[in-house]
Amino acid sequence: MRRLLFVASLILAGCALPPTVDDVTAELAWMTQRFLGKLSDEQRALAQRSLTDGEAVKWHFVPGRYAGVEMSALDHGQREAAHDVLRTMLSASGFAKSMAIVDLERVLFERDSRPGKPASHRDPGRYALLICGDPGADDFSVRFQGHHLSLRMMVIGGVLVAHTPHFLGTNPHRVPARWARTAPLGREEDLARELLAMLTPAQLATAVFDDVAPNDVLLGPGKAPTAIGPRQGLAWGDMLDDQREKLWELLELHVGALRGPIAAQELSRIRARDMDSLVFGWAGSTEEGKGHYYRIHGERFAVEYDCTQNNADHVHVVWRDFDRDMGGDVLRDHLRAHHGS
Repeated sequence: MRRLLFVASLILAGCALPPTVDDVTAELAWMTQRFLGKLSDEQRALAQRSLTDGEAVKWHFVPGRYAGVEMSALDHGQREAAHDVLRTMLSASGFAKSMAIVDLERVLFERDSRPGKPASHRDPGRYALLICGDPGADDFSVRFQGHHLSLRMMVIGGVLVAHTPHFLGTNPHRVPARWARTAPLGREEDLARELLAMLTPAQLATAVFDDVAPNDVLLGPGKAPTAIGPRQGLAWGDMLDDQREKLWELLELHVGALRGPIAAQELSRIRARDMDSLVFGWAGSTEEGKGHYYRIHGERFAVEYDCTQNNADHVHVVWRDFDRDMGGDVLRDHLRAHHGS
């Protein structure tokens, strides 16, 4: 049934109708089944678990080994199928940014290795793809996770119900020229600084709510939404039109890592439910190269950006949806009704 829906979406696309979130969800189910179909029995046992498995609602971003099938265990065709799953979840720019973050492991390997002691934990092959549930039965999650990446989508009853927590990070942030790589999250800093430069002195004094930046994002793994505290900074309603345009451009950049129809739906959701409460807050130094932090904080979501570690050359960015992280009540109700858990 999901495959038929996917084929139907392709027919509609041929009629010049833009894809919808439902089309993308059907495509994700089909691409995920396609990926699983290319795996050996041994690989599939690693790649797929039950939707009731605890890994379905776990996330992290430190170097390590994560549940799922690692990219290093896949041949070229299988790896391309895994990338097709990610391309279904992400925009072209989001996919490129994610692959650039994976590629930074090569930089870290070269930087951190010592004679006779290679930094083997700096390995782009350790990123793992995990599917929980059955994409052919409309109830499943997809997670791609490793150092500085935690990306997911949760589908219940054929409906996309979650894509957060969504985490991206970089180390180093501004990559030295000898490695011939651009900063994957450089625009996220640059746009925020453009907004700061547009503020009046009084507005800037309100936006900067603390002279010291936190040493990491506040809404990391295991943290409830309350960990971020009250909204602090400059409110949307206290900005001028051009300042609001710049803040919205910054928010679009963060949300735009997702596939187009999903990003558009999220921006519409934010416009409908969060604009009256939206606040832009900055902490730490406003001088480039110094530790800094900012957040875009609404009533039901927050995007945090932190650049303080490694002498302000190490970025963490997280997006949390306070209602729908890991599927929220929709997943809990489904597990109670269908799995007795």
